[in-house]
Amino acid sequence: MKSISLIFVFCLVFYFSYSQQANQKTSFSALMFGDYFYNVQRDSLATSLNFASLNDAKNINGFRYRRIYLTYDYPFDQRISTKITLESDQEANTSNGKFGFFVKDAYIKWDSSFFKSSLIVGIQSPPTYLYSEKWWAHRFLEKTINNLRKTEESKDFGLSLNGNIFTNRWFYHVMVGNNSGNKTEIDRFKSIYSLIGYKPNNHFLFTLSYSHHFQIRTLDFYDTSSTIQLLNKDISLLNFFVGYQIKDKLYFGLEAFYERFNHAFNSGSSLDNYDSYGTCFFVNYKLNNTFSFTGRIDYYEPNHHILATHDYRIFSLLATNVQVYKSIIISPNIIAEFYEKQSNGTKIKPSITPRITFYWKY
Repeated sequence: MKSISLIFVFCLVFYFSYSQQANQKTSFSALMFGDYFYNVQRDSLATSLNFASLNDAKNINGFRYRRIYLTYDYPFDQRISTKITLESDQEANTSNGKFGFFVKDAYIKWDSSFFKSSLIVGIQSPPTYLYSEKWWAHRFLEKTINNLRKTEESKDFGLSLNGNIFTNRWFYHVMVGNNSGNKTEIDRFKSIYSLIGYKPNNHFLFTLSYSHHFQIRTLDFYDTSSTIQLLNKDISLLNFFVGYQIKDKLYFGLEAFYERFNHAFNSGSSLDNYDSYGTCFFVNYKLNNTFSFTGRIDYYEPNHHILATHDYRIFSLLATNVQVYKSIIISPNIIAEFYEKQSNGTKIKPSITPRITFYWKY
């Protein structure tokens, strides 16, 4: 019921805004992508693995949509604009199990508000993997490695500033957010995000970002002294991306991240820090206006603590993309995830899923 009301309000706002301001360049857009999939291989142990992206059961198959976006853009004038996006996926269900919608974007943007920079207030994308996702440009096939491995929220409610530094080749993006994603804020702890980028020409893009998520401190229950210490539980993330392109022909991307979790690993005698890191390499090759090919491979180490072993993951993707009409794409593809053998020597079969992915927007 809440989802139906949300869509109704969304459509009502769109109708009155459009009818009363027809001379403005308002726009309504929609996007959808999903698959027919078949889990042809799953190890019986894979469904219980931590940090696995393909740990559902073997032989499950069927049609599913993975995302639907409904977006309304409204410019107040040449400098001030706003955007509202509703999203639906098969995890955002209503109480009776039907597909639901939630607010993905809701912000107002003021261009040239501060030294030719843009000020944005509201629910928006933090800069961490915003630019690499645009370069990847195949979200309908898979999320970027940071998004897939959930190193941090893909959306946050906050305030950001972005623009060029001195010349158009250098740019920056900073943000302060709730660190609550699309959910209601429930504490006083916030996140800071920062990114610096360099685009020397039309072929290369470099970005380096750092984010810090402040967390509530925790009691050190291993401390036997009379004054129990509160431990820092903050999380920090460093991310690097380099992209190369021959426009409308060939795209390469390499992304790497390093994440530090303070006092988050219980070793049995102390609460220790631990690190997580990952790398992703992808290539997109456009044969002509109809056919293109995509390949990608990720390496992910979720916990680099000396006591946490045998848990790395390798994710791979191969796809042929067929653009059947403007913004309509049909993509036969296959995804797979490979697992490190367990400490007792047991090997785990890779998870393999062929799919036919469909994508369209207007």
